[in-house]
Amino acid sequence: MDDRVARDLLMLPRLLRRAGVHVNAERARVYLQAIAAIELRRPDDMRAASRTALVSRQSDLAAFDMTFDLFWSLLRGGRLSAPMPSGRPPKADAGQIEVPLGEVPSRMTSPVPRTVRVMASPIELLRGTDFSAMTAAERGAAARFLERLRWSPGQRPSRRFRPSREGVRLDARATLRKSLAAQGEPAVLVRRSRRAKRRPLVILCDVSGSMEAYTRLLLHMSHALARGWGRVETFTFGTRLTRITRQLRERRPDAALAHVSRAVSDWSGGTRIGDALHEFNLRWSRRVLGRGAIVLLVTDGWERGDPARLELEASRLQRAAYRLIWLDPLSGTRDYSPDARGARALSGHADDHLAANTLDGLSRIAELLGHVGRGRPVRRAGAT
Repeated sequence: MDDRVARDLLMLPRLLRRAGVHVNAERARVYLQAIAAIELRRPDDMRAASRTALVSRQSDLAAFDMTFDLFWSLLRGGRLSAPMPSGRPPKADAGQIEVPLGEVPSRMTSPVPRTVRVMASPIELLRGTDFSAMTAAERGAAARFLERLRWSPGQRPSRRFRPSREGVRLDARATLRKSLAAQGEPAVLVRRSRRAKRRPLVILCDVSGSMEAYTRLLLHMSHALARGWGRVETFTFGTRLTRITRQLRERRPDAALAHVSRAVSDWSGGTRIGDALHEFNLRWSRRVLGRGAIVLLVTDGWERGDPARLELEASRLQRAAYRLIWLDPLSGTRDYSPDARGARALSGHADDHLAANTLDGLSRIAELLGHVGRGRPVRRAGAT
C-alpha cells in the first residue's frame, strides 16, 4: 500500500480516538490489512471492514458510524464545518476549517497532558479510571498496585480435626488416654474442632478481542492471586480453553505474562464462552472444583456461539462451584445493561455480578472474597 494512501486511511483511527473510542496500534494495523484486501471505491465494504477491525464494544458503534461518515466526506474533499463529536470540551476558537488530505488538524489531538495526572498522585487519581482509558505508564502503576493488594478467598473447614478448648465435639480417644493418669476417671474432657484450610480459587479469564483493553491488568490480578494465595487454578478462553496455572507461578509479573502470551493461541480472537465452559465442565470441573472452590468468571458476556448452550453450561458451572462470581468490565461503564445474548444467559446463573474495569472495582472484589467464603449463597430453585 502506498505511504500516502496509508497516511490518509490512518486518519480514521485518529478521529475515533478523538471521539473517545479505544483504538490501539495493533487494531490500526489490522485495519490497514483489512482495507488492503477490499475495493476502496465501495464505502459499504470499507465501513464493514473498518468497524470489524477498530470497534470492540457495542457502545462504540454509534460513535463509529458518525466518525466514519465524517472520515468518508473528508476523503472526498469535504470540510469540517462543526466541532468533532467528542466527550472532551472543544476549544473556544472553534470555527470552520479546511482539512487537507493526509493530515489531521491540530485541534483534534488530545489537549490533556496525561502524564501530569500520573505524576501528581498515581494511585488515588487512577482508582476510578477505566482500564481502557489508561496510558502505558498508568497501566504500569495500576499493575504494581494490584500486585500489592491483599487477596484472600477465606478458609474452609476440612475433614480433619485438631485439639481445641472451644471445640464442640468430644475427642473420646484422647479423653480416655488422659484418664489413665487419674486411675480411669475422666476428669478432663478433651475437645476438638475442624482444621481450617485455604479455600481453592478458580479463574476463567476471557482473552478475546472485545476484552483486549482489560485482559492484561486482569491477568495481573490473577498473578497476584496465584502468588499471594497459592491455591489458584487459572484458565483463559476465547475460542478454546487453555490452562495457564503453571505459567503464572513465575515470580516476576512481566515474565509470567510473557509465558502466558506464548501459551495462549487464541489471544484477541473470537469469543465462544459456551464451548469453553463445556470443555471446562467436562475435563476440569471434577479436578479443580472440589473442596468448596470459588469461581471467578472474567468476561464481558459477548458470545458468538449458541446462547442456550452458554446458559446450560453456566448452570452446570454454578452447581459445581461453591460460589460463581462474574467479573464484567462493561458493567462498570455508563448506561450499561446486559442486553447481549451472552450477558443475559450469564446473569441468571451468577451468584454475584461485579464491575472489573477500575482499580476501585478490583479492590471491592478483593474485599468481597474475604467474606464470600463464610457462607454459601442462597440460590433460586431453578438455578440449582
